[in-house]
Amino acid sequence: MTFDDRLRQAVDALGDHVRDDLTRELHTLAHEMTSAAEVDRADAAAAAAAAARDQARAQSDHESAARLADAVRSARTEQQTAALAASERLVDAIRAIDRARSLSEVLDTLVSCAGREAWRVAVVLVSGTRVRGWRFIGFGPSFHDPSRVDVDLADAGVIGDAVLVGDAVSSHMAPAFAELPGERDVIAVPISMSGRVVAALYADQGPTAPEARAEPTDEPLHDATVGWCNLLEVMARHAARCLEALTAIQAARALIQPLDTRLGGATASPNADVGLHPTHTAEDEDAARRYAHRLVSEIKLAHEAAVVAGRRERDLTTRLGSEIERARLLYESRVPERMRRSHDYFQQELVLTLADGDPGLLGSLERTPDVELRSLKL
Repeated sequence: MTFDDRLRQAVDALGDHVRDDLTRELHTLAHEMTSAAEVDRADAAAAAAAAARDQARAQSDHESAARLADAVRSARTEQQTAALAASERLVDAIRAIDRARSLSEVLDTLVSCAGREAWRVAVVLVSGTRVRGWRFIGFGPSFHDPSRVDVDLADAGVIGDAVLVGDAVSSHMAPAFAELPGERDVIAVPISMSGRVVAALYADQGPTAPEARAEPTDEPLHDATVGWCNLLEVMARHAARCLEALTAIQAARALIQPLDTRLGGATASPNADVGLHPTHTAEDEDAARRYAHRLVSEIKLAHEAAVVAGRRERDLTTRLGSEIERARLLYESRVPERMRRSHDYFQQELVLTLADGDPGLLGSLERTPDVELRSLKL
């Protein structure tokens, strides 16, 4: 073999080797480029997905923020509407209490107006260490006779606290007669005259769900979350001032009105003013006696079953306490104090007409501060 042949073979072998190395390097480079491209595509896809998610999240956040803003505006509007309605009801209640023309009518109007703000309301009279019922709304048929409530202040829960401190008290301590589960809001507002607590307004939101209210009222119950405790406190405080004003007005009028215009004649009003005339005649006494007889006779006719039971159990004044107190209020608002001191015709009629002549059937009933206040000389 010639030198040229050997050289050609060497060159060919070298060329094959170089081609093989170049091919391997090209394959390696192509593989690396393919892998890099795949990574780039994956990164691009991930970035695109992240961008899409960020955009979607931003849009969702914007929509959520818009919905939240709408909800806040709606809640504020509802709150403002409810607050406005509550203030209007308060004004209506104040006007209704102002229109009352007697002590009992003031208390009855207070209960009715308060009954629009809470599920259950009551006005009770405070007599020494006892609490006696006057009127109840929302407590059910068993409370239609207010005289069934006669408890000690120690068992009166928040009412006793309010009487003790002489100010409104809101807590979870319901009075015994309310039979209310724990952890439910209750409020009691004392009603004072001349610095003495003579009654109290009590209210709660009931022992069960709102839809299970014990009895309907003439007025619809409104949202009890809109400061109902504050509304009731304002009503009770205004009622107390009206009671004092009525007593003062009655006493002032009595100084210039003769007795016979209050007791005699068919035009005499059942809510006539307190009499403080310095003298009285036999005709005046006869008019007072007839008026006392009429008041007690009305109790007897309106509560025949209770009268029969009271005579049998010898507890007429306990069983008919509220009715007797109302009648005594009317009697003392029309009969001069001087006449009442010399002749207690009202008590006499209780014995003769209600107890059929036997004073033992009356039982015992303390004279309440409320009654004493009705005959105050202001």
